[in-house]
Amino acid sequence: MKSIIRWMLPLLLLLTLTACTPKYKTVYTYVKPDNPKTVACVQKCKENLTTCRKLCQANFEICAQKAKVHAKQIYEKKLQNYYNALEQYTRDLERYQLESDLFWYNDFYYYRNGIGFYGPFAPAIIIRPRPYYTLQRPVKPSLEQEILRTQLKECQVDCRCLPSYDNCYKSCGGKIIEKKVCIQNCPK
Repeated sequence: MKSIIRWMLPLLLLLTLTACTPKYKTVYTYVKPDNPKTVACVQKCKENLTTCRKLCQANFEICAQKAKVHAKQIYEKKLQNYYNALEQYTRDLERYQLESDLFWYNDFYYYRNGIGFYGPFAPAIIIRPRPYYTLQRPVKPSLEQEILRTQLKECQVDCRCLPSYDNCYKSCGGKIIEKKVCIQNCPK
């Protein structure tokens, strides 16, 4: 018991202190180069960024369509497994109801210890409580969730366009100023 308290007290203290710490967000400011000749270079960087984002979006849409087809195949298999599990669940539930109505409890704990035996007139009926059904009803799979899960697993959302834009911008003579701004629990 003391060892639990020894570990829990510092953990609770740490959680309390970290809950009140300020949260920061990094903001980037782009400073254009002073030389008017580099305007075309910066414009080319912006065009490359736009092209990269459009290409990334197009690739994601193609991947999303492929993932949708793949997700439908997975969903069909999961749906078949669901129906099989539901059928087994229904059989188990009907058997439980029958045994319960006839007082035929198939509870290994009681029989292992020699307390009860099978049959409607078992003396253990009076002693022990009625066992309850513990199996969970199977959950029906969702096509939308399967599509989303497959798209997140197979498709790349971030194409890393911004880091290449930053490198291009710096090579044109521009400056990127990084500043941390407090957004929550800020010190006064």
